[in-house]
Amino acid sequence: MDTKSPTPRDAEAGNDAFVMSPPLENHALSMRSHNILILIVSNTPVLRWERVDGESREDGGMGHRGLGFWRCFTGLCIPILLSAFEGSVVSTALPTISRSLNLGPNSSWVATAFLLASIIFQPLFGQLADIWGRRHLMMIAVVIFGAGSAIAGYANNCAVLVFGRIIQGIGSGGIDLFAELILCDIIPLKKRGHYVAIKAAVYALGTTVGPLLGGVFAQTNWRWCFGVNLPICIIALVLMWFWLQLSSGHSWKGLTALQQIGQVDFVGISLLTTAVVLILCALSLAGTVYSWSHPTIVASLAGGFAGTVAFIFWQRSRRCARPIMAPHVFSNRTTIAALAITALHGFITYGFQFYLPPFFQAVLGASPSQSGLLILPCSLAVVILASVGGPLLARFGKYRLMHLVGFVLMIAGILPCITFEKSRSVGLWIFMSLLVGIGSGVIVSTTLPTVLVELTDKENAAATGSWAFLRGLGSLLGVALPNSRF
Repeated sequence: MDTKSPTPRDAEAGNDAFVMSPPLENHALSMRSHNILILIVSNTPVLRWERVDGESREDGGMGHRGLGFWRCFTGLCIPILLSAFEGSVVSTALPTISRSLNLGPNSSWVATAFLLASIIFQPLFGQLADIWGRRHLMMIAVVIFGAGSAIAGYANNCAVLVFGRIIQGIGSGGIDLFAELILCDIIPLKKRGHYVAIKAAVYALGTTVGPLLGGVFAQTNWRWCFGVNLPICIIALVLMWFWLQLSSGHSWKGLTALQQIGQVDFVGISLLTTAVVLILCALSLAGTVYSWSHPTIVASLAGGFAGTVAFIFWQRSRRCARPIMAPHVFSNRTTIAALAITALHGFITYGFQFYLPPFFQAVLGASPSQSGLLILPCSLAVVILASVGGPLLARFGKYRLMHLVGFVLMIAGILPCITFEKSRSVGLWIFMSLLVGIGSGVIVSTTLPTVLVELTDKENAAATGSWAFLRGLGSLLGVALPNSRF
């Protein structure tokens, strides 16, 4: 029996094959269920799942999933909720935190440090996940996230707070990446849209609750923005220990621990990290501490772009055995376009939602809790549309149309805000933010399936890592770039 995972080309060719999917040696879930599923690729390009007891069904809907699967899925969703919550909770509490710790022009680093740390470690996490598996690394990421929350919650100056946010960001980046990889492991591509939509809705829920609770904590004790994570991290670890039963990753038999570590592309990670940090420092300091023409800014930008070029050449070099951004992932226009859309969506959505609450407080005179309520319609729209975007994509497959509609709505909501005066009614601001939320929700759960649709199963990990990195990079730039003008 051929145990290779079927590719889209296999289905189109119409080759008769009986394939165990996923392969037993790479099966992500423990085989505890009595119903083992076998994927049949028939003479037509229609895929269906058939139980060994003879009961079959089409591979179109969510299908029947056992209790073990839903336990595993729940174990993933709780850390995702935490990560999303922490990424948005400071947006409404930041003015209060800034006054309390006298952050001044360094206040944007509370957000950018978190985002920077979350993305620069994702390539490393992706390669470690291929070597050692997802389960234990996911739990380690939650522990790191909890440790960062404790440090940030007890911070009494800017340096300690930013350090805590960096530790939080490292854990958050691991949580986001491992969750995506595990979903790719345990759910076939044809069904993945439904579950990606659920995961995206959970993530959007975290970004919705974050500003609301951030406003409440800002008016009581802002340290709870970080302290509230600790008991939830403990609950998540307990649930994952018992419910998240996954394989241990690739079997690197005969290799020592040092040889396994040697599989990691440390040169690529170093080049990429240096480039991103230099560009971020330039964007954060330009216009606030230094002018754009200052030698420090020019040198930082030049070094960042030079590091980016060096990184691209290294990834394509024959000396790079296991690139963190494999060039073959960027081999077709669909994947390239979807990755670009992912970065652009992160830039617009995160930047808009991050700066809107401080704007409400500084310009419209809203309280922290009121600013959280004012952004609620936008956040709820993302939650609702994210939960239906994936199923719609799985049902109709019109990802190009969905992305076009999403961006048109986002532009329609953002462009008028540029010309608005302070005298504009709050209701009009809410309506425009609602358009942005609807457009963002249409896109958020449909980018990753679009990235993977033209790729084979064995390219999932590399493509998902690139997708997660570019999404985070777009979000990071969405906060850092406006900071020079805000």
